[in-house]
Amino acid sequence: MINFGKYDQKVSFVTFQSVSDGAGGTTPTPLTTLTTFASVKQTKGSNATEAGEMVLPKTYQVSIQYRESFIPTEVYQILYRNAYHKILAVQLNEQRQHREYNITMVAV
Repeated sequence: MINFGKYDQKVSFVTFQSVSDGAGGTTPTPLTTLTTFASVKQTKGSNATEAGEMVLPKTYQVSIQYRESFIPTEVYQILYRNAYHKILAVQLNEQRQHREYNITMVAV
């Protein structure tokens, strides 16, 4: 049985396309492919070492429901809490009649 209550955070899968800026150059513009609810858990903290000299990036584990119309890959970035995150790994988990994607992402 699917536990819909665990998907409590909104995330968007975004790609960037180049759009002409009118002056002969281009500007990267975000293009949202999918906005969905997900379960997001932080796996590694943003710890400061040696009094703030080195800050480790935040790493998250994201779970979304499986859907045939969308396959998350490393091509996408995830927009979560107004910040973009890079996808490091995607895994499809199957348990009886429930399938979901487990995605590891890191803050950009």
